Amino acid sequence: MTHPARLTRSAAYWTLVLASVLAIAGGLALSLPRIGTMEEMLLNGTATGVEVYVGQAWITLAAGLVGAGAVGLILALALAAAKAVVAPRAAEAQAPAMSAEDQSADDEPAAHVHTAPAVSEPAEVR
Repeated sequence: MTHPARLTRSAAYWTLVLASVLAIAGGLALSLPRIGTMEEMLLNGTATGVEVYVGQAWITLAAGLVGAGAVGLILALALAAAKAVVAPRAAEAQAPAMSAEDQSADDEPAAHVHTAPAVSEPAEVR
């Protein structure tokens, strides 16, 4: 019987997880220093157009990267959950079928086996 491939051995799954983590890390690495620089320059009153307007553009790009990474991680978790639900059903569907002899033996009543109802004696109460 062939077994379905495990999700943990799938190169595409791990590529999705790794790319998502890298996108989040890259987005944070782009945005956090620029936010700090913008805040410092604005509070000092020495901010120029470069710190403010170009910094905003970089932060917007970084937010897109972080968002894409978060969506990728959510998809990876959803894929893992779906695989966990579908895998047991697929294993049941691949169970070996009964042969014709086994099915006919199951269909016939077992006449040679005598089953008597279980009789239990009442317990004595003293």
